[in-house]
Amino acid sequence: MPFAVNITLNVRRDIQKAIDWENDRSPNLGGRFLDYLQLKFHSLSITPFIGSVPYDNVRCTTTDVFQYLIHYIVDSELQTIIIVRVLHTKQKTIW
Repeated sequence: MPFAVNITLNVRRDIQKAIDWENDRSPNLGGRFLDYLQLKFHSLSITPFIGSVPYDNVRCTTTDVFQYLIHYIVDSELQTIIIVRVLHTKQKTIW
């Protein structure tokens, strides 16, 4: 059974910034980024432990097409993934 995926308010902001950035690069690229990200979130819900753990209990995985890192926490008891940030790979993390 897939895990539930929860997205924080910071992630919503991250995603909107990324969409705006990608759309500035090329029309409709932001929409393609969002579609890809939704597929990636679904994939994480099926295989939540695929990401590496670079700090504390926060896992990271990359987007293959776009250069972003998805930072997330897996709550095994609640079978939930909490997406905490979506940042460009050249962007400094806040941790």
